[in-house]
Amino acid sequence: MRHAFLIIAHNEFKILQRLVSMLDSEGNDIYIHFDKKVNQVPSIHTEKSAVFFPQERIDVRWGNVSQIKTELVLFKAALNNGPYDFYHLISGTHLPLKDIQGLDAFYSRHQGEEVMRFWPDDPGDADFKLRRYHFFSKGIRNSRAIAWRIIIKIQKVLGIRHFRRETFLKTDNWKSLSQKGVEYLTRNADKILSRYRFSLCGDEYYAASELNRHPEQFHISDCPELLYVRFNKSNPYTLTLKDYESLKDSEYIWARKFTENER
Repeated sequence: MRHAFLIIAHNEFKILQRLVSMLDSEGNDIYIHFDKKVNQVPSIHTEKSAVFFPQERIDVRWGNVSQIKTELVLFKAALNNGPYDFYHLISGTHLPLKDIQGLDAFYSRHQGEEVMRFWPDDPGDADFKLRRYHFFSKGIRNSRAIAWRIIIKIQKVLGIRHFRRETFLKTDNWKSLSQKGVEYLTRNADKILSRYRFSLCGDEYYAASELNRHPEQFHISDCPELLYVRFNKSNPYTLTLKDYESLKDSEYIWARKFTENER
C-alpha cells in the first residue's frame, strides 16, 4: 500500500522526529504543516520517505476554522504527488502502535473506505458548535472570549440558529481517508470553509458530515480501534514513552498525545 502521512505540528519536535522515523518507509510520503507561530522550524530527517512542507502555513487556533483550513492545505499538497491508498491526518504528537506492515494489514481491510472514530451522538453538542455563530473564535482562549460569550448568549435569547434541518456526524479530526474522499473535500474546499466558517470545533464534524451527504459514493467506517486517546475533562491526557510500551500490543492503531517529558 502507498500511504501519505499528513502531520499537523506545533511543538514536541523530538516526538515529531520519532513519529517520522517510525513511518519512514519506501513508497510512503510525509507531509508536515508547522503552525505559523513556530518561529524556528526543526530539521526533520528520513532515510526512505520523501518529506514535504506545504508553503502555506496557517496560524492554527483551537476551535477555529483555521484547523479545517490546515487540513485542506495538507490534502491539497499530498494530492499533487498522489494517488495514495490512504491519506492519514495525524498530529505531531501521534505515534503509531503498529509497524508499517501492521498498518498495511489494518488498512488493507478498509481499502476504499473513509476510516474514522465516531463520537456518540450528542444533538446538544452539534447545536452549540455548529448551529450558533461563533464570532471571535480565533481568540476564544484569550481576552476576546468575553465578546464571544456575549454574542453566544444573545443568540440563545433570540433563538438564532442556522443549519436547522441538517444533520451532522462527529468524529475525531484525526482520520484516514481514501483518494476519492480527499479529492472530494479538496474540490469543495471553498464551500466547506464557507459553511464551517463560524463553527466551533468544526474540524470534528466537517469531513464525516460532508462525505455522508453522498452515501452512494463514500463508505465511512467507524473504527473505535483507530485511535487511543484519554481525556482529562475536555483535554487529551498526556502520554509518555513508558505508556507507549504498554499500548503497542493493544488493538489500537494510533495513540496520542505523547511528550518526551516523564511524569
